[in-house]
Amino acid sequence: MAGENNGGGGGGGGFGWFILGGLIGAAVGAYVASGPGRDQIDSLRSKTIELSGSEPVQRARAAAQRAREAVGDPNHPVGKAIQDGVAAAKRKREELEAAAARKMQQSTNLEE
Repeated sequence: MAGENNGGGGGGGGFGWFILGGLIGAAVGAYVASGPGRDQIDSLRSKTIELSGSEPVQRARAAAQRAREAVGDPNHPVGKAIQDGVAAAKRKREELEAAAARKMQQSTNLEE
């Protein structure tokens, strides 16, 4: 009988510890969110908002937009180079696939 109580009570005790841990975690989280950590979070948030509108960020966004346009434009040297590279990679892949198919065919013919 003593063994039956240990087996049945072990699962319930683990769940109790789980609940207790969740409650402690919630209490600590509430303290940090309303305590000194809250001021730091608000400060970081305001700095992020302030910096996102700054001149260097705006210049970086403009440069990124120009780069996207250059890559997508087939008449731009960068866009042309990318398209040429993609075409060359596609040709090489087709060559390698054809060579692999020939090798497979040769090995099948040798087995017969």
